[in-house]
Amino acid sequence: MTPNSPIPNNERRFVWGVSQLVILGALLVLVFSFRGSDEKNENKETEATSSIETSVSAPADTTLTEGNNVRSFTLAVSGEILVHEFVADAARSSDGNSWNFEYMFDSVKQIFEPADLSLCHLETPLSGDNSELSYYPNFEVPYQLADAISSAQYDGCSVASNHSLDAGITGVTNTLTQLNRAGVQATGMSSTAEAPKASFFEVDGISIVHFSVTDTLNNAELPTDPIWLIAGLNTERIISNAEGSRLEGADFIVVSVHWGEEYISTLSTHQEETVIELLDSEHIDLVIGHGTHVPQSIIFHNEKYGIAGLGNFLSNQPGDERRRCNECPPATQDGMIAWLEIEENENGKFLIVEASYYPTWVDRSTYEIILLGLSDTSELDSEALSASANRTAEVVEPILSRSDSLPE
Repeated sequence: MTPNSPIPNNERRFVWGVSQLVILGALLVLVFSFRGSDEKNENKETEATSSIETSVSAPADTTLTEGNNVRSFTLAVSGEILVHEFVADAARSSDGNSWNFEYMFDSVKQIFEPADLSLCHLETPLSGDNSELSYYPNFEVPYQLADAISSAQYDGCSVASNHSLDAGITGVTNTLTQLNRAGVQATGMSSTAEAPKASFFEVDGISIVHFSVTDTLNNAELPTDPIWLIAGLNTERIISNAEGSRLEGADFIVVSVHWGEEYISTLSTHQEETVIELLDSEHIDLVIGHGTHVPQSIIFHNEKYGIAGLGNFLSNQPGDERRRCNECPPATQDGMIAWLEIEENENGKFLIVEASYYPTWVDRSTYEIILLGLSDTSELDSEALSASANRTAEVVEPILSRSDSLPE
């Protein structure tokens, strides 16, 4: 066959078939190439979407964490611990050589134990060795009361009261020594030649300061001689001391005041004006009071609380056939624990955001302090308990709300 010879038909068909196969192969390569490129693009898009979801969800978690970091604490405060002779008799051992008051606080311990901070008011001076005990009208009571206060989970006590000097300077020294031995801070008295110091507490980095003063003193005048023995009520000095504590870093400042007209639930003009003056100070966050032996009205002022009278917490009032207190109303058997939830706001100031109370009543057959509605009272007079709860509610509600369950 010569170069210019025509291609036979059979050869032409063969060449055409080969060319079709080449074209088809090229098309298949292109299809698979595009498909692989699309899959890679899809994978890249999926990876990008996951990264965006992670970055979007992260700030939400951060926000939740920040919200849970609000600084807060709970504070429980109670009324007057006033150990009359028959209270001490119930605590005395059969051989007469020791005293155990701890069971009297068994029920209310359920409130103090979960609280971040618990404060009491000890009205009666403690003995150093129980060698010379005395009761009404001049108290010097068994030192084991300090152990019961500690066992009840109190962290500190105010001790400035009308009975502070019942046992003289020795009684002041013994009271401070015994409370310190039991691990309980005390404020309102001094046994050295310097002004009574405040108590300082720290809860999860929050600094709390507690001052105690009294507006009345039996068988003596205020200011005392020497002046450093007992802290008296002087609003200018209290505010100045509170300002000093604030400058030293105090986050929350409590002032306890012993005062008022005994057995009267309504506040006097003096009490009202003093509470308002103290709460007007930017350096005082809470005022609590004792001394009238009955629960008193509550003041809410300047976004702060003045719980001016918490009533008796442990006592023999209103008395019985062994020693009757004729002027004591039934409300002297009533008391309460104020439960306060305190939080830091956006400006760094600590405020009470929830204020409630637990009504209490002293069972004078055993002198156990009863949590009304929460203790086992099956063997007690239900009408007497109901009357007690109603008396307290009429005085402190609605500013304080009654709590019907134990704190967690």
